[in-house]
Amino acid sequence: MNALKANDNFQLYGVNTKFLALISLTALAAALLAANTNLDFSVKLSIYVTEIVLYLTICALFYFRPQPKVFIERRIVQSEIIFTDDVKEKLLALEEAHRFFGSSLKSADMFRLAASRLNELIPFAACVFYDADAENSRLHPSFAVGVNSKEFSELELNINQSLAGKTFLSEKTQIDERLAEDKEIQTGKALENLNSGIAVPLRRSGKVFGVLVLYGERKNQFNRNSAALLEAAAVRFAPLFKSSQAFETSLNNALTDSLTGMSNERAFYLVSENQIAQTQRNSRERPLTILAIDIKNFDEINRQFGHSAGDRILYYAAETIKSQLRQMDFPARTTGDEFLAVLPTASEEVAREIIERIVKAFLKNPFEISPTDKVTLNLNTGAASFGVNGETADALIKHARLKKQQMKSVGNKSNLLWFSKRPGT
Repeated sequence: MNALKANDNFQLYGVNTKFLALISLTALAAALLAANTNLDFSVKLSIYVTEIVLYLTICALFYFRPQPKVFIERRIVQSEIIFTDDVKEKLLALEEAHRFFGSSLKSADMFRLAASRLNELIPFAACVFYDADAENSRLHPSFAVGVNSKEFSELELNINQSLAGKTFLSEKTQIDERLAEDKEIQTGKALENLNSGIAVPLRRSGKVFGVLVLYGERKNQFNRNSAALLEAAAVRFAPLFKSSQAFETSLNNALTDSLTGMSNERAFYLVSENQIAQTQRNSRERPLTILAIDIKNFDEINRQFGHSAGDRILYYAAETIKSQLRQMDFPARTTGDEFLAVLPTASEEVAREIIERIVKAFLKNPFEISPTDKVTLNLNTGAASFGVNGETADALIKHARLKKQQMKSVGNKSNLLWFSKRPGT
């Protein structure tokens, strides 16, 4: 709102200067014309005095005239019309979203929430957040809602092109009434049925970290009022979005094993409990199995080759296990060299096949500790079936670990321990 007032005052100041300059040039020309005539000195003096009086009178009238006050008041009234009580209430809703949800929603969910609030202020067909890469050379649509939202996810733009790029570089709000340049450089269907756009830079600690773009279906859909509203919303949107990003990063760190990049035990419990709840509703048609796996004699390998090699083995083990699981399966690393996996829809027969596949992958691909040293890793495995060995995450994990420990005790050469046929055995 302040920016709008300042801009109007600047326009008014420019008109004042031009008018006064024109009056001054006219008075000077009249004086020169009078000086070059054959009139008497007294007549010329009268003309000069008259010109001076007229010039000063015009300047005084222009300076004290009421029109500028009316002009400025009209602009201020226009600002007040834009930022009505209803608009202020909707802007306040964005601030409240930051206060209540900023540290508890993931970025995608927060973006959808903020976009819905923004749509009440400035109706749009599509809303897209563009994020810059580390080199600030390209922009990528990280989040999009509305028309063609899926198509936007496939875009990647040069930083010096498009409405979003110009906004990022100039760090100023930009309006494109027809999206002609964007449609010329962008392929695909992202801009299909979209014919105008408005973009605002998002700042954190004074630095632009992304661009928010609203697209409209009509040409010339956005104007100065849209820009004023979007800038006001962006001030509230930026910290909201940054808070959700920080929360998501914190959540990912809390649920991820830093060494292997796998999910950790906490995340495994969350996912397995959800999967078990789905199995409980229809256990006959949706079986479920939980696996427990560790590396045979890992402590000895770790002592012989060192902890650095041990860390590399754990990373290799995580990647090997993931490569042999189905897309729907969920693996995790817990503590030490133990890995767990929940296998939704996996019967005992399917789980047996998956275990065999994992074991064979380790046997076929020895781990290279050094150019001269390789080690073939053997596994201890245990499995628990829903309804046979328990019906909760705790019970199934406990049983799978028990079977894994029994394998270590008996020294099963095949490294496989099959399922119990009776509950609790």
